[in-house]
Amino acid sequence: MDKFYTQAPKLNRERRFPQNMQAAHGLVLKAKNGEKGGARGNRYALPAFNVTNTQGIDAAFTAFETLGASGLLAFSNSALKHIGGGDPIFGLEIAADYIEKKAARSSVQVATHLDHGDYISEKGRKVVQGAVEMLTSVMADNSTDHAAKQSMPLKDNIGFTREVVNMAHPVGVSVEGELGVLAGEEDEDTKSEFSTYTDPEELATFLNETGVLMLAPTIGTMHGPNKGKPGQKVKLNISLAHELLKTANGIDDEIIFVAHGASTMYEEVRGYAVEQLEQLGIDATVQTWKNFVGTDWDQIQGLIEAGFCKINTDTENRQTYLAGLLGAVNENAAKIDIRWYEKQIWNTVTASYIQKLIMAGNYGVWHEPKIDVGKFVFDLHNV
Repeated sequence: MDKFYTQAPKLNRERRFPQNMQAAHGLVLKAKNGEKGGARGNRYALPAFNVTNTQGIDAAFTAFETLGASGLLAFSNSALKHIGGGDPIFGLEIAADYIEKKAARSSVQVATHLDHGDYISEKGRKVVQGAVEMLTSVMADNSTDHAAKQSMPLKDNIGFTREVVNMAHPVGVSVEGELGVLAGEEDEDTKSEFSTYTDPEELATFLNETGVLMLAPTIGTMHGPNKGKPGQKVKLNISLAHELLKTANGIDDEIIFVAHGASTMYEEVRGYAVEQLEQLGIDATVQTWKNFVGTDWDQIQGLIEAGFCKINTDTENRQTYLAGLLGAVNENAAKIDIRWYEKQIWNTVTASYIQKLIMAGNYGVWHEPKIDVGKFVFDLHNV
């Protein structure tokens, strides 16, 4: 395929973001290189926690600071509309300002990221442009023509994504692209009825011509709470992941892969939620919880070894939030104190974040953990 562009602009690494904030790529590159506290060790990953309110942001900061972990907070278009009362740009302003103030008082380094920003639609372009101004990283997800329910032609995906790189890299904002289509529904603004694997030859063309340093290939993960059939283990194409990594490293070994649709269905959360539902007499949804299928963690570990050092985390956050809410209502449904319910849910979500960070190996990066990670027990009965 003929090249469409001259060389893409390099990421401006001299840009200085607000205190204790930096571009997502810098944090994730440390994970790919196994860097912690100035030393190098095993590769690890950054869970990118999709958050929808200040409560989720607060819980994430607590988890990051408890473990001395690099922090990555992601926002979908739907989340930004929720935060901004229907206006995603206003949502960006609120979220960015809030996190900037939290980060200034933090003991760790954090990044902010627009998840699934499309540069195809007029509304999507405005959100991406706003994110480049207010966040430290953006995803340019131009892989799917949602109106036609088909993959976006490679040339168009490259063209739209390169426009974002041209805008973002010179001001130090890292860009994540997507190649291939991921099935499933994450929220009202992120869904697809079909999926495709990433082609290694197209990968080389895409990376060379867009200049992205973070890429979401498709290797079998899936959005939403049902990533497979109940009772069947989710299997990802790990061999393809390693083939793609070899191609990417041959172009630039600072390229990072991103796993979308990679939420885990924690048995601790499932069991706790089912228990609360049964005690509350809400039996109609018990089977729904039992049917939830997440991405098995051993598969995620295989992806980390293949350079997938940004692990998107959304569905499991929602499941944990709901489980915490059910537990709070079951404990005291007559408690007339919103703060009490929020505290119970906050404790639950924080524990989930800590669990995921430990599983991903993201601890001790900026300072020693404040807890013994080897003795941490993820138990929603004791949060």
